[in-house]
Amino acid sequence: MTLPFLTIRIKLISIIGFFLVPMAVLSIYNHYEILNREIDDLKGRNFSAATHVAVEVDRLITETTGVLRVLSRHPTVVACEPAAMDRLFAELLPSYPMRLNILAADMAGNNVGSGVSSPTVHTLNYNDKEWYQGARRGAYIIGDLHVSKLFKRPAVMISGPVTDDRSRQVGVVGIPIDLNAISKHLAASTNRLAENTDILVLDRKGGIMMDTRSPERIGRNITDTALKCPGEVITPGFTTVCRGSDGVERIISVANVGNHGWHALVSMPLSEARSFALLVSRKALSAALIAGLIAMFPAVRLVRSILGSLQELVAAMGEVERGNLTYKLQFSARDELETIASSFNAMAQRLRASEETLTTLNADLEERVHQRTADLEAMNRELESFSYSVSHDLRAPLRHLAGFSEALLEDYADRLDENGRHCLERINGASRRLSQMIDAMLDLSRLSRSDLQRERIDLGAVARDILDELRGAEPERRVSVKISDAMETEGDARLVRVVMENLVGNAWKYSRTREGAAIEIGTRQDGATAIYYVRDNGVGFDMAYADRLFAPFQRLHREDEFEGTGVGLATVQRIVHRHGGRLWAEAAPGEGATFFFTLGTCS
Repeated sequence: MTLPFLTIRIKLISIIGFFLVPMAVLSIYNHYEILNREIDDLKGRNFSAATHVAVEVDRLITETTGVLRVLSRHPTVVACEPAAMDRLFAELLPSYPMRLNILAADMAGNNVGSGVSSPTVHTLNYNDKEWYQGARRGAYIIGDLHVSKLFKRPAVMISGPVTDDRSRQVGVVGIPIDLNAISKHLAASTNRLAENTDILVLDRKGGIMMDTRSPERIGRNITDTALKCPGEVITPGFTTVCRGSDGVERIISVANVGNHGWHALVSMPLSEARSFALLVSRKALSAALIAGLIAMFPAVRLVRSILGSLQELVAAMGEVERGNLTYKLQFSARDELETIASSFNAMAQRLRASEETLTTLNADLEERVHQRTADLEAMNRELESFSYSVSHDLRAPLRHLAGFSEALLEDYADRLDENGRHCLERINGASRRLSQMIDAMLDLSRLSRSDLQRERIDLGAVARDILDELRGAEPERRVSVKISDAMETEGDARLVRVVMENLVGNAWKYSRTREGAAIEIGTRQDGATAIYYVRDNGVGFDMAYADRLFAPFQRLHREDEFEGTGVGLATVQRIVHRHGGRLWAEAAPGEGATFFFTLGTCS
């Protein structure tokens, strides 16, 4: 079924007409979404509070341990001078709030230093304290919860060993942590939670070390309170909702306090969370409804204004589409539509300028192309003239040189000794080789100028034809030949035959010295690219000289070993490059050589 065409006017009016019902539905849905989201957010804040408490307590322990490490190396403490230590500890203690004291004990457990002055402090003996015994064994210890004899309030002692410069232990230093003070600090730093939220710190055995809402619970075990959920295992690092022994559902989050074995626990009654979330969602629902009703009345006028401006914009775009680049768009409204009008007019102006520039550039480009074409044609004519001059001017002296040397051999052979005849034969041979090199050089230069004619080529058939010619020239040779099937490709048949003549001819030539000579001509696939190769088991060459392989007149073997002009592989490379392919080789001395090539798009 095809829907009728709806204009923007109808669409905007429909939006206004159906505004109230969707707004009400979405507002109610949003109310419950906000309610659930706020509860999830409170769970996240609950866990963040537990993490924050754990970090704060861990920081306090770490900082205290760091102070103990510094004091354990202080000369006054190492020397065990009571009066000096009292002064030192008293000066330091105000810098470390939430610590009750800084004290030191000798190896017998007697107090020999205190940051708090008291008539009885130096009469105390700590030999029966677990924190003293642990530190006396050379470790840094966090002691159990106890009530300080000096301050009459719950505390935890952090202690460590004192050693002299010969690493001998001479005493113990300790700092008692004020648990009430820490509880007040934690309550102040987590004041964004609901009113009845409990924040506790538990030791390894579940003993309550700190309690922000009910300090009287300090020293009790969590299992003796309503915060413990029967049958529930609360895992550190997670948040859960469970019902306590008093029947109250709570959001409970637990976080590890460093690696000290303590846990930070934050518990919020679920009813408090729901009340808070419901208040937020109701406010959001009311605000959405009121805002929607207020916005509906000016919406009609706004739609009319937008429709008018859109009609003007459509008309202006139609003018530009018809080629009227001088058209200017003007909106009466002082808003973003005015910016659109300015941008549209600027665009039209740039199009006019671009059109003029493009016209000028096209004219200039045509002139340049014409001039470059003329220059290229002139250079080609000069190159052809040079090639003809090289061919003509060099061949004449060579013919004279070859003719006179042959005449000397024919007419004066009986008057010349063996050395003289040998010299003339070498002159004659050099003349022939130079003539061959001139022919090869001219053929190489013509490769870049001749047009390519693409057609289907059977490389296997070409290779077999070339090998038949080579066997006819040397019928006495026995060469094992393997040619793959399905070696069809596209290219210039004349030039591709030149490639195969050179590569197959080289394989035939350089395997001449081998007993059981073998030549393999085949293909393999590299993705969508066909790679062709010609392999022999001949003399091979050192890959260290491979960079000279395809340069004209560069030879890797002596001329008296293997004949040739040194232009064959350069010719192969130029033909392969003209076909959009590439050519490379792999070889080793005495182990033969393999030449690989691809044939891409002809150019």
